[in-house]
Amino acid sequence: MLIVVALCLAACATKPPQNPVVTPTPDTQSQQQTPAVNTQNPAQNATPMSDGQQGQEFVATQELYKKTFDEVQATIDTLTKLISAGDYDSWLQYLTADYVQETGSAKSLSDASNSGVLKKNGIVLKNLKDYFNNVVVRSHLQATLSEIQFVDATHVKALTQIQGTSVILYYLVHEGGRWKVGLRPTGTD
Repeated sequence: MLIVVALCLAACATKPPQNPVVTPTPDTQSQQQTPAVNTQNPAQNATPMSDGQQGQEFVATQELYKKTFDEVQATIDTLTKLISAGDYDSWLQYLTADYVQETGSAKSLSDASNSGVLKKNGIVLKNLKDYFNNVVVRSHLQATLSEIQFVDATHVKALTQIQGTSVILYYLVHEGGRWKVGLRPTGTD
């Protein structure tokens, strides 16, 4: 049963990045002088590890990590309530346009329809609402956010623990001043 839950959770998340994700580390300077956190542009709260070229590691300050963790927790709590209530229209407001386009594509819906549980039950997904009702709602789990991992300044992985193993709950993108379910950033494996 736990394997089915983990698979369903994985179906709700996008593919994990294969490049290492940098977890927040204490920044000795930020401990001495904590900068103000910019909520509109999280990138300004980061410490680049090198010259700032794309593909370089991102390290968040402790303050940014805590602030982001709290925001992600609030987003996940809201998503959990919306999913429990089967509120598709409100759920859509917490998705990026890229996520909607990708997850609602004919290929993604076909792939999901051909997965174990859906195929076994003869369920064919025709649109994103079918995906919501038959994958997201059915795989709903009262998971607890255990940690976040920054992919870059505006992308994080929200993780939970299932039997001692980290499982991705969501990829989240900071967009329009809040966190939304999204796709992993391009350029990450």
